Amino acid sequence: CALEYLAQIPSLTIESGNDNDGGDDVDDTNKDTVKENMIQNVNDEQSKQYSQYYSHAWKSAKAALQLLNRSEDLYHETGKSSNRLPGVSSYATVMDVYKALAVNSADVLLLVDSKKNSRDEALNVWKNLRQRRLEMYRLNEKNGIGGATTTEEGGRGWSSFGSRYNILPGDVTDAVEDTFRYAYNLLCESSPSYAKESLELNSLMKEDHPKIGTYHFNQLIFDLAEYPQTFSGFLAQDLLEFMVSTVSSTNKNKRRNNPNVPKPSVETINGVLKAWMVTPNYHDAVARRVESVLAKLAGWQSDNTLWGITPDTVSYNTCINCWKQSGIPGAAERATEILALMEDDSTNIAPDAISYCSCISCWAGCAATNPSAGANAEAILTRMHSRGVENEDAPKPTTRCFNAVLLAYANGRQKGGGKRALELLRFMESLHSEGYDDCQPDSYTFNIVMKALANCKENGAAEKASQLLRRMEQSYDKESALQPDLFSYNIVLDAFSRIGDAESAEKLLQQMYDRAERGSMAKPNAHSYTAVLSAWGRTRNGDGKAVATMRAEELFNNFERKYAAGETDVQADTSVYNALINVWAKSGERKALYRVTQILSTMEELGLQGGDDSVAPNSRTYCAVLDCIARSRNFKAYNKALEVIQRMEDFYSEGHESVRPCARAYSIVISTIARSRKRDKAVKAQEMLRRMESEYVKGNSAARPTAYSYNGVLNAAAFTSGDERDQEEAFRVACLTFDELRISEYLQPTHVSYGTFLKAIRKLMPDSEIREKLVTSVFRRCCKEGLVGEMVLREMKALSSPDFYQSLLEGYDTKLGIPPKSFSANVVERDYDWRE
Repeated sequence: CALEYLAQIPSLTIESGNDNDGGDDVDDTNKDTVKENMIQNVNDEQSKQYSQYYSHAWKSAKAALQLLNRSEDLYHETGKSSNRLPGVSSYATVMDVYKALAVNSADVLLLVDSKKNSRDEALNVWKNLRQRRLEMYRLNEKNGIGGATTTEEGGRGWSSFGSRYNILPGDVTDAVEDTFRYAYNLLCESSPSYAKESLELNSLMKEDHPKIGTYHFNQLIFDLAEYPQTFSGFLAQDLLEFMVSTVSSTNKNKRRNNPNVPKPSVETINGVLKAWMVTPNYHDAVARRVESVLAKLAGWQSDNTLWGITPDTVSYNTCINCWKQSGIPGAAERATEILALMEDDSTNIAPDAISYCSCISCWAGCAATNPSAGANAEAILTRMHSRGVENEDAPKPTTRCFNAVLLAYANGRQKGGGKRALELLRFMESLHSEGYDDCQPDSYTFNIVMKALANCKENGAAEKASQLLRRMEQSYDKESALQPDLFSYNIVLDAFSRIGDAESAEKLLQQMYDRAERGSMAKPNAHSYTAVLSAWGRTRNGDGKAVATMRAEELFNNFERKYAAGETDVQADTSVYNALINVWAKSGERKALYRVTQILSTMEELGLQGGDDSVAPNSRTYCAVLDCIARSRNFKAYNKALEVIQRMEDFYSEGHESVRPCARAYSIVISTIARSRKRDKAVKAQEMLRRMESEYVKGNSAARPTAYSYNGVLNAAAFTSGDERDQEEAFRVACLTFDELRISEYLQPTHVSYGTFLKAIRKLMPDSEIREKLVTSVFRRCCKEGLVGEMVLREMKALSSPDFYQSLLEGYDTKLGIPPKSFSANVVERDYDWRE
């Protein structure tokens, strides 16, 4: 959080100009002029905003430091248990934050005209943390790991020695043997398996005066990557820094004739990069660390500290893979920039097929959140193909590269993605026919194309996926290697399920059994049955709804009979039961309520009480049952909903994590209360909201109230009937609930919130001057927040006369009484029903 706040503050750092003699004064003058212009462009409002960002960053940084302090306390309080030792990455993360605070302090001082200089404080914390990390990981105490001391005042005391390394203490870096032995012992103590398996280095360490050179350092660095620890990247980089320091401090002639001077090689660099890539609990920062290693290498080359060592294709591929694994926003863009750098002829580092595939995979990984991921991945593939046509030595597209692009379209779920996936499949097949042997479509290729079709929401996509499946079956029947597997069939079943084509789904399920009798390995599993049952639940036409429950029950009973007959590899699990409950919940049949509660009782008996986790109900199960109760309109719905949510809470309190009460479950109960005919339903809905908040405060993060929860309480108040006292109490609940939503730390009202509150005012408050003032206040706040949706306008017209409504719009740019677009800027017109 601290780093995100700091990122909002513009940097005043100006890149240096030429370093020619006599040019420094001119460059400094230009930089000062640019800074002055930047400062002048910052208005008072921006200055205040930047000051708030910096203040929030400090607050977050201090919270992180407090957590680290507590982590150290726990380590000492538990007898220095190894599993309580704070990770090196924890120290590095907090240190990075305080370093960033120190760097940004100068910019903040200029931008906000503040006299408070926090740079020294941030640097002192950073230095303190560095000393503490060194102390915690020293090996000169009984357990091999030292720790912080405590002063008489109860504060933290630290040794006075310093070191420029992350892990290596300064007192062991005077000699090659001591440094190597320290790093080797640290890895052995952290990984018992390594101590047994590192025979070569173990034998070396037993010698009295071992001759340790580049080969041994490289071996240890690669071992740090092979046996990942929280300090692998840090220690590997320390060893690299030590090697560079040793080389730079050794006489040139002595260095040339002495093979035991550990001079880094490109293998050393790649080993350090690999060690960073596998360092646990440091994923989001690994990519930047890897790039910093390459940047340091460039610096060592420029000042002649190292020579003859340049990163190779493996180095840059590792960097791309680190960005791919990070999963942070902008990772794919950065990976693409690195690939473009490799393609540049000036770098003399040619990309290979792995470079392209890794970069494309990076786009596939972010396709779910980036709408342009598929197009960007395809652009890289097209560029790869064009370079391959122009240059025979350049890498050519492979099956793996095509599959990565197809996966980007499949994960993107964008309209048109299925069509592009089909076109890429045809292009792939044409290339293979032209002699590109390495880009032959395989079963995985067809599966991804079918997945793209299933996810694209295009008309006819499910049928096209089915056609591809038949094509795979025909090819396999002709003794081709293109064999459809269970995943292939389940993808097409999912495609039919999404469009509610239950007949086609059930027909394909039977076809799977027929082919299994002829030797096919793709025998239906629980997922297959879940897809078909879900298809029956999504049947849209009236006739289909009438027979959906009957066909779903027949299918489920057939499933159970097969299991009873000895087909134990096919067993109904939680997802199958949930799908059956959904069919009944959406059927609207009178006996639906009885049937879903019967299924729930069976699942509780077998799973929660009987110990069979495969059929144990989960939060989705209870939400589906509550959904059915709410839809039933049964006079028992109110009591049934309270009974189910109580059972859910009881099982969760007994330790059944899968039935954790969630916000959706509570919101459905609140909606059920609102639909009841209880005279005090507003109060009961508010009590359920309080119950929900209490569960959240106890630590159940899934129970955090949502805007839908508050809207449900407002709805219960708005539709309260009864005498004047009941309506007054309902109006009090509505006002209190709306105010709580408005001042919430993590929620904000929606246009439905405003519309429902206005409805409550209209139904519960008599026409008076006070009501008019309240309506004016609420409507103007709604306009200011850009939440004037259709429901708000409808309620305003019902609440007020045309003249009064027009008077509220005076002073605004309106046409024919229509509010300006800014009034509805934050409205997303959609069904805000609790079922969402």
